[in-house]
Amino acid sequence: MNTNPPAATYEGQLAARIVELFGADDLNTAERLELLGVMDPDDMRTSLAWLVSYAPQMFDFALVRDQAMVERLQARLDEYYANDEEPYCETCGASVGIFLGRGDAWLHYTGAGTAESPVELFDAGHEPVIAWRLAARDA
Repeated sequence: MNTNPPAATYEGQLAARIVELFGADDLNTAERLELLGVMDPDDMRTSLAWLVSYAPQMFDFALVRDQAMVERLQARLDEYYANDEEPYCETCGASVGIFLGRGDAWLHYTGAGTAESPVELFDAGHEPVIAWRLAARDA
């Protein structure tokens, strides 16, 4: 017979930690904003990364609540991917890659690696001549 008390839930452990650190069961908005104001960029980044894993939809809501922020983020993503290159075969123009479990050779393939467009390896009848081009980006 197990005489140990039931393990606390994760939420219960977090709530207990708030009481331990701040001496209260809950923080009000002003206290939360005060903490936000003293966070450095790494504190914010790790807190948001935790929120992404714990409450992904809440993170999504925070992103899309402000149209101007959505536009800034989209522009940054476009800039980030603007110079993203991918390998291809200069001889035939097909996509090429190195596939784990298939050795370290470059292989021709089709498909995007999604359920709708799975990757399929094929023999192009020649060894790939590796070149790089700007990656196609879905709109």
